[in-house]
Parts: sequence; structure tokens; C-alpha cells
Amino acid sequence: MEVIFSNQDLAMEILSRLSAKNLLRCKCVSKRWMGLISDPSFVRIHHQRSRCILGLLVQEFKEYGGNFRGDDYFLYTSVNGELGIFKLMDESFPQPTSVIMASCDGLICYRSRRTRDVEVLDIVVWNPMTQERLTLRPTDCHVGSIFGLAFYPFGSSTKMIPCFKVASIQRPKHDQSSYSFVIYSSETAKWKTSLEVCYCKDELHKNKHIYVNGRFYWLTSNQNIITFEVDEELSGVITVPGSKWLDGGARLACLGDSDGYLHYVCIDMSELRVWMLTDPCKPIWVLKHHINIDQFGEESRDHYIHRVRHSPEMIGDSFVVDAQTFHDEVVYLSIRGRLCSYDFKIGRLRFFFNGSYLRHMTKVQATVLPYTPTLATIGIPWLKQNSGSASISFASTSFNYQGRPRKKLKTRKT
Repeated sequence: MEVIFSNQDLAMEILSRLSAKNLLRCKCVSKRWMGLISDPSFVRIHHQRSRCILGLLVQEFKEYGGNFRGDDYFLYTSVNGELGIFKLMDESFPQPTSVIMASCDGLICYRSRRTRDVEVLDIVVWNPMTQERLTLRPTDCHVGSIFGLAFYPFGSSTKMIPCFKVASIQRPKHDQSSYSFVIYSSETAKWKTSLEVCYCKDELHKNKHIYVNGRFYWLTSNQNIITFEVDEELSGVITVPGSKWLDGGARLACLGDSDGYLHYVCIDMSELRVWMLTDPCKPIWVLKHHINIDQFGEESRDHYIHRVRHSPEMIGDSFVVDAQTFHDEVVYLSIRGRLCSYDFKIGRLRFFFNGSYLRHMTKVQATVLPYTPTLATIGIPWLKQNSGSASISFASTSFNYQGRPRKKLKTRKT
């Protein structure tokens, strides 16, 4: 093995194709391997090649003024059969007190639930690979309950140190026809209220937003997208392509990304369409994929048509075909509540989770987010700050040579 890996280029070519979790184990083989895997050039190559998602973050919840429903849950669904990270996710996510918000290149953002007694939310940036957490408590600013996460694994435009930004979008306290933005930057360790105002009367969907290539996108109930360019702090409203829906239809649509472009997925009558935004400034949409949902089964099509004609809300407990998220030419769906994926590259439908079914909820649909761990999240210089604005905690977990946790995480059972 060492003879093969004596060639630096060959070693980099082979190791860069392994998962981030396996590379953490490989670091323990020798000092030479540790040096290679920790090299910034190797981390950059691995980040470019590790675009396939490892799993899905799935959560169903409702907020009832502090009363948590017993059937709310969070779970991690493996897409490629890798179950090692599943245990860490299952044991260390602080349910039922938290609501998952966003996932970006291996980092996850979640917030505390609203209660009658808690007015200021805690926002947490979490790295499941290392179990590092940074808790942010907004001060001297007004934030809402919807947050986006942007992770810069190789630094921002000003510094070459890995950093992240959290963006909050909300209505101003005395204006229901516009949105304002508040940004937290790990570089400054401060919250900043942007001077930018976006005029839009639409309501936002709580979990239909994404960060793609320097911009945040939030899907609205009136089939528009609010966009916010985080570095320049510029906003706008983009109308989604296709015809208007009879009942809004946003539950049958989702946002995603592929190759650094925003994608909009919608189910229109019996067709599933995927649109790509080639230029967010103009904007220009291109129809990239479209398939007939008849191939998912006659039952799906018949019940879908029945829903459109007779019941704008639901069939039983769930829609027949729902678009949940989209990543790297794969759309993740729920067919009668059962999670599955359709890969446009090979034209294959795959059911990969059989343990639970997504339920239709009138106000809040299930959150389904792709999770893609990368080496770029290892060794982030988390900032130690005053407890009034942020705090940091490390779970007592480290990996041995086989990659198993040495000490079990403390968990809170529901």
C-alpha cells in the first residue's frame, strides 16, 4: 500500500474519491497520509468531487406556543447506504426542541422553537462530522423564524479562511408589504441589519429556500422567489416559470441546485418539470427536464387528477406525488408519503426509505434537505465570543482508527 501511495499524484487521485468520513479514518494511518489529506489543495479537489449527497435531513413539526406534538420527529435518511453518520445524527440532534433550517456543504443550521416564554430564538450552526456547534443569539436586531446558511469552505472575497454567514428574512415590525434582512458573519462575529428592503406582499414558505452560488432564494406562496445577494446585499423578486396554479400549488414545488445553478421543480397536472435559472439578474429560465408521472404508476396519476378537481388540500394524509428537493440532477419525491428519488441521468426511480411516511400538514410541509459532508468542514476556526452573542460547545466524541465513536453522545429522548 505504501509503495502505491509513494506516488503523490496517484495517492491524491485515489484518496480524493473517498468520502469525508472515510478520509477521517485514513488520517490515522500515518503522518504522511495525514499531511496529504490535510493539505489545502487536496481539500479543494475533494470538495469539487464530493457533490453526491450522503443522505437527507427530514423533519416534520408544528409549533403550538410551546406545546410539542408527540408525532413530530427528525430523522436522517441514508441515500447511498452509509449508516456511520446516521448514529451521530440520530443521537446528537437536539429534538424535540429544535427546528432544522438549512444545510450547506456539510454544515447544518437549526433554531430553537418558538414558545410563549421565549422571544429571542437561538440559532445554531452545527458540524455533525466533528460535533462542533456555535450558538448565536441575535442582539440589537429584529429576526424572524426563517434562516438561511451560506458556507464558504475556502474563504470569502476578503479572506482565505473558511467562514459562514446566516441570513434572516422577516417582515419589518410595522410593514407587511416588504421584507428586511439580517446577516450574521463568522468573520466579524456580529449580526448586521441590512439597509436593503425587498417589496413583496407574498407569504414565505417556512422550509422552501436555498443558497446557491452567492445568493439566497426563498419560494413564496404566490409562485415568486425572493432573492438576496449576500455579499452585495441586493434583493429582488423572480417569477417562477410555467402557468399559475389553481390553489397556489407551492406544496408541489421545490428549489434545488445543480452545477451552481438554481433549479425550480414543479408538478403540473401529470408532468414533473425541472427549470434552470441561467441568469438570476435578467432572469432567464430554461426547461431542463420534464417527465410524465404516469411512469410512477397509474394510481399516482389518477389520484393526482382527483385531487386537482375535487380537493385542493389533500387526499387522505398526503399528496400523491410531492417534489421535496433537488440536487445534482436527482429529484427527491414523496409518492403517497413514501420518500424516493428519480435520477434524470439514468432515468431511474428508486425507493430508498421504508420506515416512515411523510404526512401532509396544512401550514408546514415536511422539511427535506440534502446533506453533503466535505473535508472543508474539518478544522474550521470557530470563534470564541462573548456569551451574550455566541457560544461554542463540543460534544465528547472522537474517532478511533475504525471510525467508531469512543464515547456515546448524551441524547434527549422524545
